[in-house]
Amino acid sequence: MDKPDSENAQESLAMVDDVMVQTRKAVASSYANPLLILWGIIWVVSFTAVHFYLNYAYHIFTALNVVGGIGTFIILRSSHTRPSVRTPVSQKMGWRLFWFWILLFTYVLIWLTILAPFSGRQLNAVLATAAMFAYIVMGLWFGSYFMVWLGLAVTATTLIGFYLLPHYYCLWMAFTGGGAILYTGLYIRFRWR
Repeated sequence: MDKPDSENAQESLAMVDDVMVQTRKAVASSYANPLLILWGIIWVVSFTAVHFYLNYAYHIFTALNVVGGIGTFIILRSSHTRPSVRTPVSQKMGWRLFWFWILLFTYVLIWLTILAPFSGRQLNAVLATAAMFAYIVMGLWFGSYFMVWLGLAVTATTLIGFYLLPHYYCLWMAFTGGGAILYTGLYIRFRWR
């Protein structure tokens, strides 16, 4: 006996929804997991090193951010040359995201000159929460809610560390912030197949 048309339509819609979810995961995992893994490792290493070598904080963060910038460029360049889904829209979006990050950190620098944080911990908390704000915005733009939750979670851990654990802020950020970013990248890499 044949199914009624409404059941066939519901099954077809469910299949379309499933394909959309799988496509979104494939696109997100093609760029997100290597970037999250890279930056998760950089956060863990840099914050741990700064906790033990606070006098070298500027040099540690600068060196590892340069490594992260170069790594990000390589990852994005390689995903741009062999993307899982290549369309004119995705190319435009890639450039828009690039300029979004550049402009965000340009404005963060402007705000920092106006507000002039008194300590390295304040500076770091501003930069970390600005990056997490960008994760939240990108998650909302693309419907990648793991980015929204990651941004909210790391923002919360940043604030907890900043206000409640000032003497252990860097270790706290290494394992909660860096750990959350790294775990998310690894989860996407190994579970979104």
